[in-house]
Amino acid sequence: SARVMALVNGETDMLDGIDANVVGEIEKANMTLYKVQGMNVNYMAYNMERPLMQDKEVRVALSQAINVPEIVEGLYQGYATLATSILPDFMPGYSADVTQIAYDPEAAKATLTAKGVNKLKIITYTNPRPYNTIGGQALAEAIQSYLAAAGVTEIQIDSYDWTTYKEMVKNRDFDICFYGWNGDNGDADNFMSLLGTVDNSTPDPTMNVAMYNNPEFNAMLAEAATIPNGEERNALYAKMEQFVADEAVWLPISHSESLSAHNPAVENYSYHVTGNIFFKAMSKPAK
Repeated sequence: SARVMALVNGETDMLDGIDANVVGEIEKANMTLYKVQGMNVNYMAYNMERPLMQDKEVRVALSQAINVPEIVEGLYQGYATLATSILPDFMPGYSADVTQIAYDPEAAKATLTAKGVNKLKIITYTNPRPYNTIGGQALAEAIQSYLAAAGVTEIQIDSYDWTTYKEMVKNRDFDICFYGWNGDNGDADNFMSLLGTVDNSTPDPTMNVAMYNNPEFNAMLAEAATIPNGEERNALYAKMEQFVADEAVWLPISHSESLSAHNPAVENYSYHVTGNIFFKAMSKPAK
């Protein structure tokens, strides 16, 4: 709100990293709202180092307990789209045929009860992120309510500022964490490699936060990197997307629109899909 006020008062000319809650204030002040489809993904990850999360049936049941479409509609107010895949739908390699674990609260509760799952530790971040403009706290609390309805009633949520959070993720002391990715270059490998390993052997805890290490997936990832752009390569990425969806390592949540705003006096403003703002072509008339 303080940053929006600075824009409205003319103390600054442009603003990024905004969320839906301040859009009305920006438009009321006749500032220009700039929207671009985000090249990102917002997701929940299971820590595969935890014995509990090594049970695929448990991971599937936890995902079944969560109504992701309802969360996206309720939390993001139309400024994010449901993630049906790790990849945004405009990227080569995206497939509309990929299916995620479907919401099925009865099946979830039955499995979690049978497995004796009633306690989880969740960590999350407090800061807004380009792929999750509301921050991780509200998202974690929404997830908590669905899991509680499925019988997981003892859920600890620990929240940290972003810098601290990255260190806590590397400490691996959680069952579930929230993370995301804003693409660098528009290639599918830039997203799918987040579930790969270093030298096909060791997960990188700063990127592969689920600590997922599957030789079959790693082999497909390595093979895709050798294939020229085109249908064969795209088909392999689609296969990989379905593979990890069936494995229930991540619960993809949303792809966020990148929202920014600027004073109408700024000419040739542009916010790149990678999340960068390039000033070369911009100008502002002198007063």
